[in-house]
Amino acid sequence: MILPRDFVRRCATSYPDKVAFVDGALRRTWGQMHERSDRLASALQAMGVGKGDVVAILAHDHVEVLEHWFACIKIGAVRVGVNWRYAPREMLHLIHDCAAKVLIVQDNCLPLLGEHLDTIRAAGVRLVGLRGGHGLEIDYEKLLAGHNARPTLPALTDDDIIGISYTSGTTGLPKGALWTQRSVRECLLHTNLQIGLRHEDVFLSPGSTAGVGIVLNSFGLVNGMRMVLPGGDFSAVGWLELLQAERATTSILMPTLLQRVLELYKAGHYDASSLRQIVYGSEPTRPPVIRDWHATFGGEIMQIYGLTESTGGWLSFLRHEDHLRAFAGEPQLLTSCGKPALHVDLSIRDADGRALPTGEVGELWALTDTNIAGYLNRPEENAELFGHDEHGAWLRCNDLGKMDERGYYYLTDRKKFMIISGAFNVFPVVVENVLAEHAAIRECAVVGAPHPEWGEAVVAVVSLRDGATATPQELIDFCRGKVGKWEVPKYVQIVPDLPKGGTHKIAKHQLREGFRQHPDTLPWGREAG
Repeated sequence: MILPRDFVRRCATSYPDKVAFVDGALRRTWGQMHERSDRLASALQAMGVGKGDVVAILAHDHVEVLEHWFACIKIGAVRVGVNWRYAPREMLHLIHDCAAKVLIVQDNCLPLLGEHLDTIRAAGVRLVGLRGGHGLEIDYEKLLAGHNARPTLPALTDDDIIGISYTSGTTGLPKGALWTQRSVRECLLHTNLQIGLRHEDVFLSPGSTAGVGIVLNSFGLVNGMRMVLPGGDFSAVGWLELLQAERATTSILMPTLLQRVLELYKAGHYDASSLRQIVYGSEPTRPPVIRDWHATFGGEIMQIYGLTESTGGWLSFLRHEDHLRAFAGEPQLLTSCGKPALHVDLSIRDADGRALPTGEVGELWALTDTNIAGYLNRPEENAELFGHDEHGAWLRCNDLGKMDERGYYYLTDRKKFMIISGAFNVFPVVVENVLAEHAAIRECAVVGAPHPEWGEAVVAVVSLRDGATATPQELIDFCRGKVGKWEVPKYVQIVPDLPKGGTHKIAKHQLREGFRQHPDTLPWGREAG
């Protein structure tokens, strides 16, 4: 049985002197990553960390985050990343929820915990300071320097928990998805194969290693390629500068970041000639952005769809040849998330778990070895997370969608964002894709807002391209005839920028909640007042 820790050792054996990670001016070879993660693993065991114990890290996207990850997978410890974008209340919940035994904290993250450090210590958590003048009792580099023995490698099984990835906390407090040894291994192997990543590639990291990003940043484990980290945190300018400086060949970007990179590239003077492939995903991407990227950069382009609950083990792929067909006369393909990955079965089901016919909208279910074991300490949610049939336990993805007659899947939106206006269901993505075709639109989001007559009304929040103008009524009229009458926005709000979450996704929940909390901002709310 191959375990993720085997990949670390084998990369070090086969490519000891090859640069594995670039972090600003810092470069680590595969041999160094193996040695340093061995030292950390040995040090953690000396601190009493054993198989199944949680070692958490609160840091920006630096190479030590990967050393910590590799050390944990070697000794069977459970890796937890604490997102520095969380509020202190969320961080404390996370540390308590996962019962962390050790917490590594980067110096510039310490102020985020503030006066809570003593509370964390009182819970029995050992604190380790990383980089700079952290002032904590244990220093990361001194800890590594003091341990040069090989760690003891415990026996591990496919079902052992390897990490806990906490959700972004859009509803209530963050909940931890339980990744297994199997789910991480299968994600690493199958994603590399199906995206077509090569040993010779230079992969430009999207960052955000607190959650699924740690798997993205581990892709080199199964082909020995070089990974370029953002040097702390992702920025679109930094991405373009690193692309040029490191001659990166491939990368994965969120849709909002595709848009920002395009804008900066067109306005600046960057060399992108090394880029052979871009992969995008994590939320629906507007077709105009995809077309613009292809026209600007050329090269291969691929869409991936996955979930934290599938260990980021991408469930479907819209491949480069699909994009070429879309550009050549099948534009509807750009609204598809593609066909199932070769390690995945997908199915569209109704509320009772029955498979639906082609073309009907229902909830997406997924059967794959990359599915999580469940949520930590959430028995009620675990009971709802999986559906069962004669083939096994299917993950209920909480995404609505349909399949066409050729086997392409189309996501209509998260279940929680579906709008019920009067007696009609409205899927925001449908309206967003129409709005995105307007020449003035930069970004857009469609949500349901409270309405005294219809229960919910379709509302759009948009930002405009630099120098472009459009009125709300013009955008409403643009939608007429392109969507059903019940889908035409009843109100359009124009803002300088749409709010984003910690993973750069548009924060639709924030927009929706804003209208719910402040109905007086809506035309009919003001009239009622």
